[in-house]
Amino acid sequence: MKNVLLLGFIACTILYPSITSAQDPNNIPPTHKDVKYGAHEKELVNFWQVDSDQPLGLLLDIHGGGWMGGKKAETQRPHQLKHGYHVASISYPLVNEGALQPAMLNAALRAVQFLRSKAAEWNIDPKRIVVTGGSAGGCSSLLVALHNDVANPESEDPVQRFSSRVSGAVVAGAQTTMNPFVIKDKIGEKTFDNPMPYKPFGSETIEEHMNNWDKHKELVLKCSPLTHLTKDDPPLHLYYNVMREFPTTSGGNGIHSPIFGELMLEACKKIGVECHLQYWQKDEGRPAPAIGRQAFIDKLLNP
Repeated sequence: MKNVLLLGFIACTILYPSITSAQDPNNIPPTHKDVKYGAHEKELVNFWQVDSDQPLGLLLDIHGGGWMGGKKAETQRPHQLKHGYHVASISYPLVNEGALQPAMLNAALRAVQFLRSKAAEWNIDPKRIVVTGGSAGGCSSLLVALHNDVANPESEDPVQRFSSRVSGAVVAGAQTTMNPFVIKDKIGEKTFDNPMPYKPFGSETIEEHMNNWDKHKELVLKCSPLTHLTKDDPPLHLYYNVMREFPTTSGGNGIHSPIFGELMLEACKKIGVECHLQYWQKDEGRPAPAIGRQAFIDKLLNP
């Protein structure tokens, strides 16, 4: 059935092949820029290809911004291209530009299929694709990692014939559920000072959203990573850089609460999916994960 991280977490052991002394070494442009991966004008990918005789794994970055704003990476730093895998970053439809869910979810799934379709041309190992992102980009990454494969072998669109499954996800500040009742109960209603839990689903206020739950429930759960979790899912690594508190005292803290990570960790433990939870180093006394973020990426992309 199934086959934010932030840019500072991204890296590749082989130097980017096209750097010249005339270029700023701290601003490496993509090998392939603004390549369309879907029909929407915002469905564009930048791809940094690392020179290698053998196909390499791929780290796909999905930017954050509450599904309302943000933008894809336009450059990379040299250290981000020195760990033996390619890097890609996508843009996608946004609420502030008129889109609603599931456009963001569908774009993320489509991006994986498109990049897999470019495996031979771009020297990608199609069995080694990891998704990463911060905040909403982390939520999208988890959705991709846990979602059923959307491949359609009979499709007239050749991209849709490819698998959307990935080798894992490494995320920062990611939401693991969009269910407003769970968020209110487990994290606190101040979380709703941030509009991400309701605006991407067509509601103007959290009150409207929750009062019309029957209308929104199916889509909200479709866009909640925990909904899709099953025992055959790939490994996950979740990092949170805010203090754990309940109830939360602010929307910014609530929407990135490590309690989201605890909910995922507990669910993964119950069914045997590998999951690592890393708290902010300033939140002293919290348990440390068995593996760090970069080591986790290396394990999946450089076996």
